[in-house]
Formats: sequence, structure tokens, C-alpha cells
Amino acid sequence: MSQKQLAVAIDKRFRSMNRRERIAKIRKLASASPEDDRFIRKTFPELYREAFQITHRAADVRSGSVRKRGRAGGLRSR
Repeated sequence: MSQKQLAVAIDKRFRSMNRRERIAKIRKLASASPEDDRFIRKTFPELYREAFQITHRAADVRSGSVRKRGRAGGLRSR
């Protein structure tokens, strides 16, 4: 079996799982070793992004330190 055929078979298997189970499996596989993480990130970018998506804050929400500097008169210059 070629690497491409194997990747297609793995992709089909993961797509047939429910989302929660798929995310758990991808995270477990990627955490096994740095090589496995690179392989999954390169071969299955959509699945990797789904499992390790970064939650972004809304544009109007800022961290406490930025709010404090804003109230203190802006960013400090050196």
C-alpha cells in the first residue's frame, strides 16, 4: 500500500467518526512524538486544525494589562 493510499484510508476512517472522538484520536496520535505531530500536520492539515484550533478572542476584548495601559495614557515609549 502506498503512502497516499494509506493517507486516504486513514482520512476516511477519521471522517466516519463523530467529531469528539476524532479530535481525541488526532490529539493522541500527534502527542505520541514530534515526528507523528509533523506527519499529521503535513498529511491531514484539516484534521489537525480541527483538533488543535486556537480560540481567538473577539476584537474588542483585550487583556487586563492592555486595558490598564490604555487607561494610564496609552502605550509606553522607551
